[in-house]
Amino acid sequence: MLGNTPQERDYRLLAVLVLGLGLIPIFGPSNYLLGQAALYLIWAAVVTQWNLVLGVAGIMSIGHLALFAAGGYTVALLGLYFGLSPWVSMPIAALAGFAVALLMGLATLRLRGAYTVVVTLAIAMVMYQLIVTDVECFRKTATACYSLTGGARGLTRFGDFGFAGLLGNGMAQTGNYLLAIALLGLCMLAAITIAHSPYGRAFQALRDSEPASQARGIRVEKFQLIVFAASGLLTGLAGAVYAGTQRTFGPQVLEFPTLLFLLSIMIVGGRGHVWGPVLGTLCLALVKESLTSFAQWQNSIYAVLLIVILIIAPEGLAGALSRLVARPRAVKKEAAA
Repeated sequence: MLGNTPQERDYRLLAVLVLGLGLIPIFGPSNYLLGQAALYLIWAAVVTQWNLVLGVAGIMSIGHLALFAAGGYTVALLGLYFGLSPWVSMPIAALAGFAVALLMGLATLRLRGAYTVVVTLAIAMVMYQLIVTDVECFRKTATACYSLTGGARGLTRFGDFGFAGLLGNGMAQTGNYLLAIALLGLCMLAAITIAHSPYGRAFQALRDSEPASQARGIRVEKFQLIVFAASGLLTGLAGAVYAGTQRTFGPQVLEFPTLLFLLSIMIVGGRGHVWGPVLGTLCLALVKESLTSFAQWQNSIYAVLLIVILIIAPEGLAGALSRLVARPRAVKKEAAA
C-alpha cells in the first residue's frame, strides 16, 4: 500500500492525471481539439525532460530541441527511405536523442553558466543550418528533386502510427491523443522517479552549490552526463511521437519561437518543480488558443506573461501552489504542537 511521502503523492497524482486525460474522448471532443491537445501533451513531455537538465540539475542548456529534432528526423528519414513504421523506428529515435544528448553533455563538461548556454544553443543552431541549407538533390521523382532532409520544407509522407486503419478514419486523432498521453505519463514517471531518487538529490545539490557537492564526493562530470543522457532518451522518443502523429517534420522545431514557447512553459510552470511543465503547458495552451486571431502578438504576450509571473511568483505556478498547500499543513502542525 502506498504511503504518504512526496514521491508517492506524485505517483498518485500522475495516475489521476493520466486517467482523467484518458477519459476526455468519451465526451466527444472534435478532432481539432484532440489534435491540439495531443500536440500540447507532446510539448509538455519535452519540457519535463528539459526541466531535469535546466531546472533540477541547474545546467544552463537551451539547446534541448536538438535532441527532439534528432528523434523526429530519425523517424522521418527511416520511414521515407527505408519504409519503417514509426512503431519500429521509435526505439532508434530514442537512441538518436540519447546520442546527441551525450554529445552535448561532453561538449559542456567543463563549462558553466553563460558558456553552457552559448555552446548548447550553438549545437542546435548548427543542426538547424545544416538542415535548411541542404539543397543538394538526393532523390528524384517524376516532377521534382528532393534533398536528404527536405531542407527548409521538411519531410512528409513518411508514414504514421496507422490509427486510421486500427481504429477507423474518424478515430485517428483519438489514437494520436492517447499515444501522447502515454508519452507524457512515461516522461512524468521518469521525472518523478529521478527527482526523488539519490541521483535527483545529487543533481539538486550540484545546482545549489557545486563546491559543497564536490566536497561531499559528488562528481560533476558523472552526474552531468547522466542527466543529459536520461533526458535525451525520452526527448528523442517525444520527437518520434511528434513526427508520427503530425506526419511531418521540419527545421521549424529548432526555430526561436518554438524555443521561446517551451522555455515559457518551464518558467511559467516553475523551473525545477516536477509538476511545473504540466501546469505551464495548461496555462500557455489556454493563452495560445485564446489568441489564435492575434498570432502576430503571441511572442510579445508570452514575454509579458513571463515578466508578470517572474514578478508575482518567481518560483512559477508549481512553486506558488506548493506554498499554498504547505501553509495549512504548517498551521496544523503548530496547532498540534
